[in-house]
Amino acid sequence: MASQKYNILYGRLSQEDERQGESNSIHNQKLFLEKYAADNGFENTLFLSDDGYSGTNFDRPAWKKIVEMIEDGEVETLIVKDLSRLGREYLQVGQLTELYFPEKGVRFIAVNDGVDSLVESSNDFNPIRNWANELHAKDTSKKVRAIKRMQAERGERSGSKPPYGYKKKDKDTKEIVPDEVTAPVVCRMFELCAAGKGPNQIARILTREQILNPTNQYYQETGKNCNHLDTTRPYSWSGKTVANILENIVYLGHTLSLQRTTLSYKNKKQIRRPESEQILVKNTHAPLISQELWDIVRDVRAHKRRPPKHMEEPNLFSGLVYCSDCGQYLTLCRTEKMREDQYYFRCSTYGKRGKDACTPHQIREMDLKQIVLDDLRRVTHFARMKERQFAQYINQKNTLELRREINRVQKEVDAMRRRNGELSTLFKRLYEDNVLGRVTNEQFRMLSADYNEEQKELESAIPAKEEQLERLKASVAHVDAFIEKAKQYTAIDELTPQLLRLFIQRIEIGERSKKHSRSAGQSVRIVYRDIGALDTPMREGDHAPRMTKEITEKEAIIRLLA
Repeated sequence: MASQKYNILYGRLSQEDERQGESNSIHNQKLFLEKYAADNGFENTLFLSDDGYSGTNFDRPAWKKIVEMIEDGEVETLIVKDLSRLGREYLQVGQLTELYFPEKGVRFIAVNDGVDSLVESSNDFNPIRNWANELHAKDTSKKVRAIKRMQAERGERSGSKPPYGYKKKDKDTKEIVPDEVTAPVVCRMFELCAAGKGPNQIARILTREQILNPTNQYYQETGKNCNHLDTTRPYSWSGKTVANILENIVYLGHTLSLQRTTLSYKNKKQIRRPESEQILVKNTHAPLISQELWDIVRDVRAHKRRPPKHMEEPNLFSGLVYCSDCGQYLTLCRTEKMREDQYYFRCSTYGKRGKDACTPHQIREMDLKQIVLDDLRRVTHFARMKERQFAQYINQKNTLELRREINRVQKEVDAMRRRNGELSTLFKRLYEDNVLGRVTNEQFRMLSADYNEEQKELESAIPAKEEQLERLKASVAHVDAFIEKAKQYTAIDELTPQLLRLFIQRIEIGERSKKHSRSAGQSVRIVYRDIGALDTPMREGDHAPRMTKEITEKEAIIRLLA
């Protein structure tokens, strides 16, 4: 049956080999191997090749086919142009040539290297050749990584497929421009999210409206297949797809590169790079959304909570309402049996840990809506009607408040750093006392566990507090930006999630001055984006906010905002 076995002619070409010129092309390898087989009397030949596969990767289609044939006893001889065509991984190639092929009775020939397994002396330099081939692969990997980093630093895109919402400017470039068909869909996704819709809700809307999903849109435009393509369900959107789009910074006009890499030039498993190693180049192409809308969506997604099953509408104030005493968020309490005018907010600390930790800080949702709507109308009206006076007052006020806030946060950071250093010193002393016998092992374990736990909490809290400090230092009152937004919204009839997050950064609820009294005063501090807090709490005895008449005098404006 040996006459029926195949003499396999195998060729391989990686992308790096292809750049070296025409000599290593698959076509030339085939011509070279067929001529060698004909000249040396090899019959019943079969040419198999892997085009575009690295020599360090043995998960290749044609190679796997050859292994199957070897296992089935269908291969008599395997012929390659040189050892590097078989592979560039020193250990794997050595295992194949020294153990696997002899065990399976397969003759192996590497023509240009003069290797023939029937001639024992021809194998003497195989380990050196394999080692040199692996060094070549390692060196090539370094060069490719360096080239990709240079391209990333220039803001060049690495992928051939443009992101959903964009298209290639022309066939011969990687430059992308907004797509007239899909760009409006991307903008709508961000607007729906800013309005309080979650990824799954947005996916259901797009599916219901029969908008082509990204894979089918790309397939219909180009005719090219792509991952996860399902032509039987062209309008089916998933929440994960929507979430990926909402998190993609490419829609701001920026290019984020080197997000993923491989473990090594041998192991091709993909891993995500740390953010510090990724490269972001701004303003590389036309944006589809504004920075303002991006920030709102980030804020909505960071604080969004799934509404109860019996309620479709999410919490309008999700992530905005906080307790003025403990600083934790307020929870919206609502049940199926309650009327909408009975929904109320309550401090989450009080709900979890009781009255010893904090007080309820309870406020009805409908009252909070009216308070915020009233205040938002008045402040935007002032900003529109008296621009110069409004800007002058805000700039003076925020300069003082910002300085106080920076000092407060700086003191907190200093105290946390000081305590972290003290804990390190205490732990060292505790260890020395344990070694010297002054502290028992049991006492050491107990105390060291407490110190370690406290230090871990500090080490996780310090970076967040430092980031807050940096944001404060970098922030200034952007009065002009607030005034421009106020001009866009001349009539505010009702609150929406997008409107809230466009103007408001945070709402702090104080405790009522008299327990269980609806008529007792309760402070509601609204911190606006770009201009900060204007301190307009409810007055003593107010049941709900009253709409004030329009104020035009400078003194009246300052008196109200003070």
